[in-house]
Parts: sequence; C-alpha cells; structure tokens
Amino acid sequence: MIIEACHIAQFGKWKDADFSFSPGKNSFLWDNGYGKTSFIYFFKLMFYGVSGDRKQDLEENERKHYMPFQGASFGGRIIFRIGEKRYRLERSFGLKKSEDSFRLFDEDSGKESKDYSENIGEELFSLDAESFQRVCMISHEDLHFSMNSRMHAKLGNVAEDQEDMKKFQQVQTILKDGINALSPNRRTGNIFKLKMQEEELSSGLYGKEALENAVLSIEKEVLSLTEKEARRKEEGKALEAELSQRISEKDSLGKWMSYAQKKEEWEKAEYRYENALKWYYQDRFSEIPEEKKTLLWKEEMQSLQEQIRSIKKEIEKASEIGGENNGVENIGIEVGKEGGIVLPLEEASVPGASRAKKDTSKNETFGNVTKEMGQYGTSPVVLFALAGLGLLFVLLFFGKLFGMPLGLPSALFLLLGILSLSLCFFLWWSGEQKKRTWKEKQEEEEGRQRKQQAIRFASLEELLSRFHKLEDMQDLEMEAAGRKEEFLRFVEEEGGEQAFSLLEEKQKEWEEGPSLEESRRKLEEFRKEEEERREEIRKKRAEREAKVRDLEFLEEQERLLEQKKEEREALEKRYNLLQKTKAYLEMAKERFALQYKEPILEAFQKYFQSICTEPLQFQMSEDLELSFVDRGLSREQGYLSEGLQDLCRFCQKLAIFDAMFREEKAFLLLDDPFSHLDEKNGARARALLEELAKSRQIFYFTCSEERKLSD
Repeated sequence: MIIEACHIAQFGKWKDADFSFSPGKNSFLWDNGYGKTSFIYFFKLMFYGVSGDRKQDLEENERKHYMPFQGASFGGRIIFRIGEKRYRLERSFGLKKSEDSFRLFDEDSGKESKDYSENIGEELFSLDAESFQRVCMISHEDLHFSMNSRMHAKLGNVAEDQEDMKKFQQVQTILKDGINALSPNRRTGNIFKLKMQEEELSSGLYGKEALENAVLSIEKEVLSLTEKEARRKEEGKALEAELSQRISEKDSLGKWMSYAQKKEEWEKAEYRYENALKWYYQDRFSEIPEEKKTLLWKEEMQSLQEQIRSIKKEIEKASEIGGENNGVENIGIEVGKEGGIVLPLEEASVPGASRAKKDTSKNETFGNVTKEMGQYGTSPVVLFALAGLGLLFVLLFFGKLFGMPLGLPSALFLLLGILSLSLCFFLWWSGEQKKRTWKEKQEEEEGRQRKQQAIRFASLEELLSRFHKLEDMQDLEMEAAGRKEEFLRFVEEEGGEQAFSLLEEKQKEWEEGPSLEESRRKLEEFRKEEEERREEIRKKRAEREAKVRDLEFLEEQERLLEQKKEEREALEKRYNLLQKTKAYLEMAKERFALQYKEPILEAFQKYFQSICTEPLQFQMSEDLELSFVDRGLSREQGYLSEGLQDLCRFCQKLAIFDAMFREEKAFLLLDDPFSHLDEKNGARARALLEELAKSRQIFYFTCSEERKLSD
C-alpha cells in the first residue's frame, strides 16, 4: 500500500495543506511545535476515525484534541494505491459522532467506491486502531510494546477469524478470575471460604452427643414428676373437703362470734369509763353514791367552762389596754379546737374579727403615744426655724467679712448666729431627755402588766387542762352507753340469750377438732408444694425445649456442613477443570506463538546487529517480550541503558511490522525514534531506514539536522 498524496482541510494547527509523497522514503525536518505529531495522527484518524469521545482527558479524547479552536469541523482527504487500484479517502469530523462523514472514491474513475466501509483501517491492515498505533506508528516518546489478541491474529495469519483471537485474552482473564475466585489458598476464594465454614461448623458439632443424652435425661425427670403430681391430686381433694367442712362450721359460729365480740366491746368500754371515774374522784370514789358519780363531774365541767370564759374576758381587757392580745387569741382558739364545748367567743365566730380588732387597738395606742410624746418636746417647726436663722446670721457674718455692704457690724451677726444655734440645740436636747424619762416609765408599766397577764394565762391553762380531761371522761361515758345499746339490740334481734347459750355449747365441741386456720394452712401448704412441683415441671420442660432447639440447631448445622462439603467438592472439581483449561489454552497459545516467534526473533537480531555492535544474545516470550542473556541468566531489558532499550524496542517493532505485513506492506510513521541513540548507532539506524525504504513506504519526522535522512 502506497500513500500518494493528502490534503489537510483542518486538523489541529494544520489548515489547507497539501502534500505529495514518494513510494519509499519521505523525510521531514520540522522544528518543535510545527505539527509533526498532528500530521502523523492525521493518517490514523483518516483510516480509523476518532476515539475516546467519552474521555475527559484531552490527550485521550481525540475529537477535542485535534478540533480547531474555533470549533469547526476538521478532516481532509488521502489518495492511496493498493496494487494497481487508486482510491481517494475523504473524511470529516464534527462536534459529535453523528456529524462525522466518510466517503471513498475510485480516484481514476471518480466514482464512489464500496470496496471498503468506514472501518477501512481494520479492513486494510487487519488491525484495530490501538494495534495500528503500536505497530505502524513509532515515536521517541513511547517505544514500549505490548501484544493484544488482534496482533496475535495478524501474526498467526488468522486475521479472518479475529473473533477467536480477540476473545482469547478475554477467556484467559475470565479463567484467571474464575480460578482466583475459587482458590482454596486465597482468603477471597470460595473454596477457602467453604473450608473455613466447614471447620467452624465442625467445631460446633462436638457437643451434639452430650446434648442428646441431656435431652433424654430431662425427659425422664419430667415423666417422674408428672406421675408424682397425679398421685398427689387425691390428697389435695381430701384437704379441700376438710376445709369446706371447717368453713361451714365457721358460718354456723358466726352469730356466736359476733355476740362475744359485741359483749366484749361493751365490757371494755364500761371498764374504761369506771377507771376514768376512779381517777377523777380518787379516794372519794367509794364514798360517793352511784347516782351522784355521774352528776358531780358534769357539774364541775359546767363550772370550769364559766371560769374559762371569765378569765378570757379579763385577759382581753388587759390586752386591749396594753395593745397586745396575741396570747388570749391563741388560747381562745385552742379551747375552740380541743374542747368539745364551744365557748362563746366572738372572735372565733367571725373570720378576721380578731385581726381587725388587734390592728385597730395598735393604731389607737400608737396615736396616744405620739400625742403624749409631743407634750415633752419642742415642735420640729420651731427647731428648724431657729437652725435656719442661725445659719443665716453665720452667712451674713462671712458676707460682711468679704465686703458685702451691710448696716450692722460683722461681730453682731456672728453673735446672733451662735445664740440661735445654741438655743436650737438646747431645746432639742431637753426634749430628748423628757422623752427618755417617759419611755422608761412606760416600759416599767408594761412589764407590770405583762406579769399580771402571765398569772392570768397560767390560771387559764390549768383550767383548760382539767376541762379537757373532763371532756375525755364525757367521751368514755358516751362510748360505754353506745356499746351497751348496740349489744342489747343485737341480742334482741337474734332471739335472746338462750340461742347464744346453745351456740356456746357447740363451740366447745368444734374446738376439739382441727381449726379452720389449721385446715386452711394445710391446704395452702399443699397448694404451695403443688405449685412448686408444677413450676419444677415447667422449668424442666423449658430446659428440655431449649436443649431440643439447640439439638435441632446442631442438626441443621450438620445438614449445612454436608451441604458445604458437597458445594466445596463441586467447586474443587470446577477449580481443577478451570486450571486444566487454562493450562491447555496456554499450551495452545505457546504452540501458536511458535509459528511467528522465531522469525520475529531472527528479524530482530538482524536489525539490532546491523545497528549495534554489542554482542548480546536475546530471548523472546510467547507475548514477544524481549530479554537478554547475561552470564547464563535471563535478564529484563531494564538492565540495559536507555539508549539500548529504545534501540531494542525499535528493532522489535520493525521485526513485528515485517512479520505482520509479509506481502502487502503498510506504511511506517516514525516520529524521531533515534533521539536517545548515540552518534554512531544513530547513523547506522538511519542507514537501515534508507535500506528499508526500498521495500516499503516510510514517513520519517525529526526536528534535528543531525538526525535527518539524506536527500
């Protein structure tokens, strides 16, 4: 294949550029930034179209990278020859893929040709865009080489069956991922995970036999307790019958118990009242007739009530005079609360009357005191007038001293001021002395009144204490009368004393047998024991159920363990099958690669030795990876210098290019590939290109005068 000419409408920085090419060597000496790389990629995009539309990186998105800055469409045309037939390829690229266009013409006839589609690059070279760039585009920036399935297909002359070769690497990747996913040695492998699960499940099954024995033992205990419970039911029925009989007897004795209780309560009330009378009359109790014992203390109670009223009135009068009545009010309230008899106190009957009366009394007392104190002192108005007059005379004295025109001498003003202030002080001091004397007399009188009032209070408290005790005696009398009336009414309603005499005789007979409380206690103890036995049975059954659930869980774990073992065995079979399949594919690949590996290695060594004089022996893997032999050991290219590494990669690409295009040669695009070579090796490499250009079309680009090819 020969490219005869091209026209670049717009591409990168190129615009409206036309070029014609020779079928062999085409050398270009362009400075940096002139557009060498864009020119090389123009050929690739014309045959393969743009790629990387979805990439964000500008270097990977070819549409954005080579589109003009103004955003217009870009592209051009190429005239090329295959054998004797000439074609014109026209292609333009828009802002998006839908705006791209492709047309192919027969250059001699000018008619549109259908010999190739828009995938013309793959149809012509049997390589995809990536493989074409690796083989036919050799740049100093990236001389590294790696194989793919399309390149293997091209080298093995099976490009027509590209799908198999394309899927080989995919299959290898799938097999590798599958083997790693199933690996028994990797923690992420399914077989390894299943083994760990089996170990975990197996460790949990060690106590299964002991658990089964424990379930059987508990079941026996439950059966034994159930049989014992059935035998004890008859005993419980007998205790219930005995208790029912005792309850019936108790119902029959209910009237007798009520009779005895009411009689006892009446007798106790009479006894308490009699003791109270003995306390009250002391030694006179036996001397006083029965009919007067009740009348005497009631008469005394009435007398005490009258005395309390009289003393209270005296205290109130004294309090009104002294301006204080707190003590009598407290005592009056105490009588009203604790005494059963309500005293005729006006303050207790009207809410707030006592407080209002006390406030009124205090106000009247304060007014009287103020009037009395005013009789002993000079009026404040007079005192303020004298003080003001004295200060005025003093100010006039100082005014006269400082030159104020006054008719009297300054000494007279000073004398009048001193006399006024002295008279004011004397009147004030004499008034204070009279007030102090009056206060002392008032305090003495109040002390005397307080002593008299304290005596009245003590007498009142003593009377109140005795009055409360008589009230208690009155309560006991009323209680005894009430109990007696209740007892007599009950006896009359139930048939009289004779009926209760018969019940008393039956009570003596029933007391000889077991009591109701004893029968109830026995039944309660039996029921408590019965409930304890039932609780024990429930606990044993709950324990048995828990262990049965544990046993069922272990059985489920055992079933799961068997399932995991089956899964692991199935996965191990699949794992072994995948390993064998991968190994067989590797063997097939190696055998397939042997068809072209040796010719490529021979061609590489020929090209390398024609440029470099280093006596190096090379080896090549089935993926065409180069290594060299040093002292019997195989070493990677990384041990060589940068220049020798670039030379090896360049020669390797030339050898692969020859192996791929044995008949119809494609064109080579070289972007300054010898920039890292020394002068001698660079000269020999350029001479090699001169020789190779005789059998293929070469486009050589450089920015250095020293590295250009001869004209």
